[in-house]
Amino acid sequence: MHDTNALMKSMGYRNFDGPDETTNFNELQFYVQRVGFALSHTFSWVQQLHQAVHFLTDFGYGKRSSNVRIDRAAHLLFNIENYLIRLQSTYDRCLQLTNNVFHLCMNEEHVGHTLIVSNLHVARTQVPKALKAVRKTLEKHSQARHQLVHRHSHIDDELRKIELMYLPTKETWPNDEKLTFERLVVLRAYRSRQFTGRKKAEFKAINSALVSSLEPLFAALLIEYNRQKSRLERLT
Repeated sequence: MHDTNALMKSMGYRNFDGPDETTNFNELQFYVQRVGFALSHTFSWVQQLHQAVHFLTDFGYGKRSSNVRIDRAAHLLFNIENYLIRLQSTYDRCLQLTNNVFHLCMNEEHVGHTLIVSNLHVARTQVPKALKAVRKTLEKHSQARHQLVHRHSHIDDELRKIELMYLPTKETWPNDEKLTFERLVVLRAYRSRQFTGRKKAEFKAINSALVSSLEPLFAALLIEYNRQKSRLERLT
C-alpha cells in the first residue's frame, strides 16, 4: 500500500484523483498499482465482515423503516444473509490478490482455485498451503452461502419464530389476557436481543479465525511481491 501511494504521488495524482484506462504505466508501475488495487479490495472486504457484526444491532425503529415493512426480524435476516454471502466471497478476493502478486495477468473472470494453486509459479511457494488454510476456515459455512444464492433464504428455526412474533400488529392481535400485545412486544424484543447476541459472538469468532488464517497468506504473498518488484525494477 505504501508503494502504491508513493507511485500515485510520483505520477502527480493527489487526494481523490487516480489513474483510469487511459493512464500509461510501465510494467513496474502497472504491477504495483494492480497489487495495491487487489490488496485494498481484499482488506475492505474483510473489514466489512467486521462491520457486519455491528450492523446486526444497528437498527432504527423509525417511521421510514416501518413504512417499508422493515422490522427487527427483517433487519436481522438481511444482515445475516449478507454476512454469509460476503464471507465466502473473501476467498475469491484472496485468489484475485494472488493472481496480481504473482503477475500472472490471468483474466479476472477465469481466476479460480484450481488454476491459481496449480500454476507452476504459485505451486513452488508456500502460497497454495496458505490459500487452502483460508479455504478450510470458510468451508464449514459454504453450504449456507450456496443455499442463499441458488435455493432459498436463510433458514434458522429460532429466527423464524422471531419473524412470526413480529408479524402481528396491535390491531390484528387477539384479545388474550395471558399474552397481551404489550407483553408480546416485550417478549419478542427480549428474544431478538438474545438471538442477536449469540449471532454476534458467532460471527466474531468466525472473523477471528479468518484473520488468523489470512496472516500466513499475506506473509507468503509479501515474499513474492518483493521478488517480483525487484525483478521488474531491474527490467524497467
